[in-house]
Amino acid sequence: MKKVRISFIAAGRMANSMASQLKTLEQVELVGVYDPLQDRCADFARKYGFQKSCSSCEEVLSDRSVDGLVICNYCPQHCETILAALSAGFRSIFCEKPAIRQVAEAARLREAVAKSGANVMIGHHRKHIPACIRLKEMIDAGRLGKIRFAKVNFCNSWYSRDWDDYFASYEKSGGTTLDMVTHYVDLLNWYFGEAESTSARAVMLERTLPKDVQPCDYVNATLAYRNGVICGIESSYQRYGVSYDTMEIYGDQYAAVTDYRTLKLYNKEETIEVKVGFEKIGSEQLQQAKTFVGMIEDGRPRQTTLEEGLAAARVGLGMLESCEQGGKLIQF
Repeated sequence: MKKVRISFIAAGRMANSMASQLKTLEQVELVGVYDPLQDRCADFARKYGFQKSCSSCEEVLSDRSVDGLVICNYCPQHCETILAALSAGFRSIFCEKPAIRQVAEAARLREAVAKSGANVMIGHHRKHIPACIRLKEMIDAGRLGKIRFAKVNFCNSWYSRDWDDYFASYEKSGGTTLDMVTHYVDLLNWYFGEAESTSARAVMLERTLPKDVQPCDYVNATLAYRNGVICGIESSYQRYGVSYDTMEIYGDQYAAVTDYRTLKLYNKEETIEVKVGFEKIGSEQLQQAKTFVGMIEDGRPRQTTLEEGLAAARVGLGMLESCEQGGKLIQF
């Protein structure tokens, strides 16, 4: 069996998630990894059986025996790292979400990817959750009737980041709006098509909180689609309370409710528990890893594509823009 050779840029939390899944695939060979924290880089390489721990990003990109590249550095670095990988000749790239931190980066990526013919996959893994896939099938088949609105509710009540952490920096990570809400926007775009407008209000971490309190973040957004569907989205990074993670889609025949493990349909007469084939927490990340390897092997694009990732990021950035302007309506 010909091995699929894969290298990594960065060795943080999401890199660990992806590497742990790729390591289980017998056709995968993990080659090189670079992280600016060299001790962490070396530990990561040993843990997952990489052939080498590299001293620079350039060292990783210069190895043309590698078939695919995984990019898991910070969001503001994604665009430049993808562009560097394309220039180095990589044609199969996986990049963590969100795809971009600035709207202007989208055009640069589109142009470079189109010229290179490369496939870039963005790490919105919820499209690989069985309940989300089944829900997509039911929406497309008209099972819920005409869709009127949707609601997304997410609360991370175990948030414990400090002010010097990337995820506690609004400027770097975009807070819960860009880091977390874009996962749900990617799903909503998949279900409902092209977004039309958004408005939002958020805590915005250091933008609104004094440094003598512990960081937290919250956003409440409305997202409208060109097909008329209205979505309410609530997401929080808070240090205590009750955690939850649900999506509800209301049609004129049924309301569908999922916690991403189960899927149920409700109306006045009945409640239906839909079989979705849930395996275990994290199984969608294994499927995402398999999907990336499949993209490398046959050269065909896979979800989440670059264009889909850019669309989700554009909505997230629009929400940030709205928050920064006191809830202004942002048109797409």
